[in-house]
Amino acid sequence: MAYIIENVHLMKGQALTNTSMLVEDGRIMTTGSGFKRYQQMKMDADKYIMTPTHVLFDSTVPLTGSFTARKEYFLKNFLMKGSTVLFTAVSVQFERQLEESLKQAKKDLLDSPIDYVLGISIPLRLLTPSFIRKCKKLHIPAIFLEIDKMGSLEIMPWGWIREALFPYNCPIIPLFAEIQYEKEKQKQLNRWSSWMKKEKIPAIYEELKNGLPVSRSVLKKTGIFPEKSNLHNGGEVSYNLYNMEAVANYCEEQALFFQSKHLAVTVDKGKVIRAGTEVYYRPGKGENVIIKTPGFFTDQD
Repeated sequence: MAYIIENVHLMKGQALTNTSMLVEDGRIMTTGSGFKRYQQMKMDADKYIMTPTHVLFDSTVPLTGSFTARKEYFLKNFLMKGSTVLFTAVSVQFERQLEESLKQAKKDLLDSPIDYVLGISIPLRLLTPSFIRKCKKLHIPAIFLEIDKMGSLEIMPWGWIREALFPYNCPIIPLFAEIQYEKEKQKQLNRWSSWMKKEKIPAIYEELKNGLPVSRSVLKKTGIFPEKSNLHNGGEVSYNLYNMEAVANYCEEQALFFQSKHLAVTVDKGKVIRAGTEVYYRPGKGENVIIKTPGFFTDQD
């Protein structure tokens, strides 16, 4: 059934635009302002600010444990915060474990209520051309690299690694050893960024923090955007509605993530999963999002 969402105040990044949407079968058919003569049922969104649903990074999501504990975790950390996509990293210590580890993670997430994107987390020694080629074959959209010593980067065969990554070009994301001081961590990030740019390696230049929305830049480099967290013609209908009066002073999409108390509605692929304080928990509705082309839409570094 087709319907129209009128008077949409759509926030993407820092841009707020006014539009209307023609929706059918869980997809946005078109956007614009010329729907006055249409006879479809209309929904007025004038009292709300609409954003795409959030993609959260979480490397500690419990893949095992009781159903009750897992349900509580997803409700508290995702659904109540307007997130409908989990981005996580599966730990792999040996090349022979790669496929089995991914299969196990997918099995553990069979009852997930939200979609999920699986990257892998590996020690530096595992970043070899043969391992990267296996990652490409399995469409792994991100390689999280565990770094104990920055000096170890200097002895890596980056030319071969760069060739192995091409043309899939999944980005490498740094995971530094636990550092107490933020200043020291920033120094490591700066060194990492300089080295990756020098070697022309597709990489992420920021730290991903557990339980927080993934930035638009990282979503683009990993290929999660534009398929997810994006409201566009032909795209899926997944959005949040925040009460306009309560959040009128917030002018950035990610800032609204911290205003979940003012989140009125969450829609995931055309289905309402939150209305006010009521959340409709649908175990097993989540799907493994396969990324065909990481970095197809990228910002300039």
